[in-house]
Amino acid sequence: MWYASITKYKLKTFVRPVLFGNRENDLSFVTDAIFYVMTENQATVCPNVPYRLLEYITSGLRSTVDSEKLLYSRKRVCFPIPKLYMLQTGLESTAEKLPEQVQYDIRLSDSYLAVEEQYKSALTEPDLEAVVHVYDFRMTLKEMLDYIESGTQPERFAPYQGDLLDYALTANGITYIQRAVKKEKQNKYDMPDNVTSVADYLELLIKRDIFVDLLTDKEVCDMTMAQFSRDDILLYQGREEGREEGREEGREEGREEGKKIGVIHTYQKLGIPYETARQYIMEEFGTNAEEAEELLRTYWKL
Repeated sequence: MWYASITKYKLKTFVRPVLFGNRENDLSFVTDAIFYVMTENQATVCPNVPYRLLEYITSGLRSTVDSEKLLYSRKRVCFPIPKLYMLQTGLESTAEKLPEQVQYDIRLSDSYLAVEEQYKSALTEPDLEAVVHVYDFRMTLKEMLDYIESGTQPERFAPYQGDLLDYALTANGITYIQRAVKKEKQNKYDMPDNVTSVADYLELLIKRDIFVDLLTDKEVCDMTMAQFSRDDILLYQGREEGREEGREEGREEGREEGKKIGVIHTYQKLGIPYETARQYIMEEFGTNAEEAEELLRTYWKL
């Protein structure tokens, strides 16, 4: 696997996640000053990841240049080699929605406009390309339920034992339990016989020797639950609270403000740090840093 091959190089530097606008890439690091590894995790399918990673890696490489003058000097500027990866997690209702293989590539050129026949003879390969190596650990609802109840993993995962798979099983399982508790999507999420909460599921992972050191650390465990709760609890519980408060106001402004109040209060219930909550608010509501800070000062319960 890609991370196994990377480990033969001495890991030198974890670089700061790259900011682009108000977005931040998930994980990036440099190994032996040779490879600039940039990784994204997706819980939903998005065909635009190659372009997003192109933006991130361009910004990241630019940050390695000591000064503006170097780019216009006679001396060549040398960059670490970009390597782009994506870990795809998530749940699908049927097997038909899963990819044929766990490992595959997606490309920026997949999104280029189609070329009419009369122009094809004049074109070769695109002059700009970005290749993203995908490890797709999506599971069907049945596969996830089987894993929770009996520990049975899909056969296609057999060659991929390790941290990537453990992370996917953790993420997918937490999502499944959250939705089973909420009885979403016409009760498609059956509650497992042996697990009734996210905490139960994390204990089950420990018994199965998955992320034992991490999941036995209370702070890390709380952060794990908070992170995976963001997409589900905040979008469902937080927004529902917001809609309820907004209805009481009877105005569109009230509904929008109520939604923000509900989300902020849910951040606090999950134990998300203040600084992290500010970044999440910027992403959730498309606000800038000053607006997000003002919302927190107003509604964050001290």
